[in-house]
Amino acid sequence: MRIVLSIILMLLLFPSFGVSQGGQQYSTKNKKAIERYQQALAQYDRFNLNAAEQFLLEAVQRDPNFVEAHLVLAQVYEEQHRPLKALVAAERADSLRPEAFPQLPLMIGQLHQSVGNYQQALSRFEQCIAMGKKLQPKLSQRAMVGAEQCRFAIDALNNPVPFSPQNLGGGVNSEYDEYWPSLSADEQTLVYTVRCPKERGIGVPQSRWQEDFFISHRDSSSAWGMGRPMGPPINTDFNEGAQSLSADGQQMFFTVCRGLCSLYYTEVDRHGYWKHPMRLPNTVNTDRYNEKQPSISPDGRTLYFVSNRPGGKGGYDIWTSTRTDNGQWQPAVNLGDTVNTSGDEQSPFIHFDNQTLYFSSDGHLGMGRQDIFFARRDSTKRWGIPQNVGYPINTHQSEEGLIVNAAGTVAYYSSDIDTERGRDIFTFNMPAATAPIPTSYFLGMVKDSKTTLPLEAEISLIDLETHHELMRTRTNAAGRFLVCLPVSRKYGLFASKTGYLFHSEHINFEGAYPRSRPFRVDVLLHPIVKDEVMVMRNIFFATASYELRPESTVELNKLAVILQQNTDVQVEIGGHTDNEGTEAYNKRLSEQRAQAVVRYLTQRGIAANRLRSKGYGATSPIAPNTTPEGRAQNRRTEVKVL
Repeated sequence: MRIVLSIILMLLLFPSFGVSQGGQQYSTKNKKAIERYQQALAQYDRFNLNAAEQFLLEAVQRDPNFVEAHLVLAQVYEEQHRPLKALVAAERADSLRPEAFPQLPLMIGQLHQSVGNYQQALSRFEQCIAMGKKLQPKLSQRAMVGAEQCRFAIDALNNPVPFSPQNLGGGVNSEYDEYWPSLSADEQTLVYTVRCPKERGIGVPQSRWQEDFFISHRDSSSAWGMGRPMGPPINTDFNEGAQSLSADGQQMFFTVCRGLCSLYYTEVDRHGYWKHPMRLPNTVNTDRYNEKQPSISPDGRTLYFVSNRPGGKGGYDIWTSTRTDNGQWQPAVNLGDTVNTSGDEQSPFIHFDNQTLYFSSDGHLGMGRQDIFFARRDSTKRWGIPQNVGYPINTHQSEEGLIVNAAGTVAYYSSDIDTERGRDIFTFNMPAATAPIPTSYFLGMVKDSKTTLPLEAEISLIDLETHHELMRTRTNAAGRFLVCLPVSRKYGLFASKTGYLFHSEHINFEGAYPRSRPFRVDVLLHPIVKDEVMVMRNIFFATASYELRPESTVELNKLAVILQQNTDVQVEIGGHTDNEGTEAYNKRLSEQRAQAVVRYLTQRGIAANRLRSKGYGATSPIAPNTTPEGRAQNRRTEVKVL
């Protein structure tokens, strides 16, 4: 609370009463008290707060009415993080000369606010506001902000949100401080930061502690297993922390501080080992400022982080950098003044829904220090007004480092609620009003249909109603992928690779939430060769009609692109039905539907002589027609390479 220091210095540089002692005026005539006071100031200038405290206590013991000594003692206590003692000293100074220091009620109000005495703080802030022009405009503005925060806090205290934190247990938490949790989408992997003891002379000089990464996995009973150090090459003798795990748990972005803080990246190799970390390029990092606290989006394409670089809105702002298809990170962009303020924004976390951002801030209306907020992004990718997550998640202390599981039901954060244990990682059920969009995930592997070898392919997820691409990622070297999917929507999921027909899946999350049963599939990509057949799972027609529904255009456009890229390819569009209805009816309907697809493709510029249509009716089922699910699979459109 550096404003307290500025007020103290102002009071001491411009005293308004007292007797002269060597050109300086004091509120006491006691020479011994003045001597101790001056000795205290000398120790304070050397940052020796303990010695300064002792001299000040001796000064007020010799003269209990020594106002300046009480004021500096309040400052010393505040810098020692002893706000209750600071309050006693400041209130004593104010009671001795209540009209002499118009700035002092602001200091007292901030101290009350810092310990959660919001009603007393509000009274002091209102006292400052009532002074009008007697108080400097800048200080008067701070009093008005403090009063607004106190009114907000009092209302929050009267309307608490459900909150019952549970310690994550001995597998993760220990006698040391644990914090900055990060979680994979399947909630099977947890990476966190631990403050560990170290020998002097190793790593950061003059420090007995260093920050290292630990990792824990769930066991068969869903409890978190014993955390273990990630070890080299990730952990070093210096400080690593504030990490972000990718949705599939195979990549990690994190902070390394060696003087300045910079962002690093690592990933798991095909043998399951973490690779040697690489510093992110200067499109993300700078050489003269701090970059820290990264959060990678679930599609792996956008990195959120905080920096105090020029061009921001305040101290630390949230910035983003986007990764292109060829893996290059673009120059960082400020997230804008909807989220960023003239204060400090910290610990961003982009949820697995890729639409809800959690972060800490002391610039938005809150309880007084760093509060946790959330903002949602609309369909135009603009961020909405941030909302405070409420009390008692937020308190008069600083809260930061909150993450939420993919389901949107459970939050993880660190706290020193139990002061004897230090800082531990806790979980709590996320209140519905502040929860993100519930999200599940699609897990699979992409292989070549001929060789069954894994393929590095592009995966995209598209909302079939809005045609908006929600996610785009790539499989790893082993062909595996994990894609997060917000529920209550219909999606098309596409796997594609140059030289292959694409693969599509239709995913319907409407009215269901299969969080405990995520979609799992092995995707076989067929090379573009004669007689290869591709099932188009996102082509839809009106019931008993050959009219294409609007959500079909997403997949039809992808087929048009493949045909535009492979100009020597000719294909047959085959229509198929289930066995309901007469043979003649099904044959005619399937032909009409195939012709409708051909018409759409020719309208997209594909030459008609490269396209044929054929209706197969119910003659080529791929599933039994005895169940609704089987009949749905048989009602399909296929593309055959001619």
